[in-house]
Amino acid sequence: MIPLIRQLNNLSQTAKAGFSVSRFERLLRGNSEDFWMNAGARRALFLFHKAAEEVPAYRDFLKKNKINHEKIKNSSDFGLIPWTDKKNYITNYPLQARTWGGRIEKSSLVAVSSGTTGAPTFWPRGYLQESEAAVIHELIYRYLFRIDRHRTLLLIGFPMGVYVSGIATLLPSLAVANKCGMTVVSVGNNKQELLRVVRSLAPDYDQIVLVGHPFFIKDVVETGKEDGFPWAKKRLRMMFCSEGFSEEWRQYVLREAGMSSSETIISTYGASEFLLIGHETPFTIALREKLEEDRSLQERIMEDGPLPSLFQYNPLFRFIEAAGNELLFTSASGLPLIRFNLHDSGRIISLKEIRNLLPRAPRPRWNLPLVALKGRSDRTVIFYAANIYPEHIHAALNHAPLLKKITGKFVMRKDYWKNMDEYLEINVELRHNAKGSDVMKRQIETHLVKILKEINMEYLFLCNNLEKDLRPRVVLWPYQSEKYFKAGMKPKYI
Repeated sequence: MIPLIRQLNNLSQTAKAGFSVSRFERLLRGNSEDFWMNAGARRALFLFHKAAEEVPAYRDFLKKNKINHEKIKNSSDFGLIPWTDKKNYITNYPLQARTWGGRIEKSSLVAVSSGTTGAPTFWPRGYLQESEAAVIHELIYRYLFRIDRHRTLLLIGFPMGVYVSGIATLLPSLAVANKCGMTVVSVGNNKQELLRVVRSLAPDYDQIVLVGHPFFIKDVVETGKEDGFPWAKKRLRMMFCSEGFSEEWRQYVLREAGMSSSETIISTYGASEFLLIGHETPFTIALREKLEEDRSLQERIMEDGPLPSLFQYNPLFRFIEAAGNELLFTSASGLPLIRFNLHDSGRIISLKEIRNLLPRAPRPRWNLPLVALKGRSDRTVIFYAANIYPEHIHAALNHAPLLKKITGKFVMRKDYWKNMDEYLEINVELRHNAKGSDVMKRQIETHLVKILKEINMEYLFLCNNLEKDLRPRVVLWPYQSEKYFKAGMKPKYI
């Protein structure tokens, strides 16, 4: 186990020397889930000590929390380390101090994400992270999409620029293409341009892989169908990230594309901080379909709420712990993060637990644990890949002309139209004895759009580049309505 951890810690060197993904894949099949969990725990402990010694900000963070890293010797001790997040760590220390050795110039790439204030957060990366990402992408492309058997055209439909998803997909995809034989076209999120590339190049390939945000690829498939492109005559595969979806949504897209197998659509779990964390496999998709059919079984796994997204992940790349209802991540990113809380709600599910609940469940190809992702626990709605924070809605509703009629309280929710397009609904409480009207709804909707464009860069980008009606739908409710605004209830924004 130790040589494997050492090899992964030095992947930037071993990749140049010919890191073999095929040999690594045999290890995924041949070693037990416990092997990978133990290997991940050991690597996480190694990264903790390395960060404590070499990252100025983390060294200070531990000092302020009275943690002597030399006393953390095993996995039980590891659980005593205080977790970090954007609030107590990222915004408390300058970017330079959070990098290895306090030297940002050692990072070969910097990506950007947006937060509650709309101000950008910078995420340096290096060859190690890109090498890890290339390994994960090759596992998906080669063993789930079988690019080694089919002439493959891979089209990337993520926005290109400083934001994470586009470049984080392009770089590992190019690495795989150069190694395994695949053609990559980084089109960006221009639907007509992507369809033009499909029509021009598809005849020379056996397989088309569409990669992008779920809502964008759905739009591409629908428009291509309307224009008469024969999706069903091609071996079509899709890979998504940034947003979850229901099995009903998956089946809708499959029907639009003339496809039948759920395994042809693979969703991934990623974050600006860590790049790709996990991804769906035929095993997790079959399991999710089973859970959707059996509500009692679903409740035994996740207790309550909607059906979570299910992903397999390798603890050696991304070590994940469950702390209460939230997930903590440890990874050797360009900004090393130890027990970092994304405020994603979910839990870890072992293969042993699945076998106990479903003795007849199909066996996975890879002996890796599952992470069940329920959503954001930090009161965030992901709408067309834009993070919509309660603070943004507050900023719009706390507008003097509006407050003459409304209390300022609201509940937001995301739902789908019949064609599976998303919409964002903002339920707003009227003041005592105030009466709502269609005119008032339109006034609030217009002001919401104005403010969101001013303070949410992701929303502004979507409005400028997505051919969708992104206006929030406002629903007005009487004062202290039982459904959302019952008297004495603590505000619940989602």
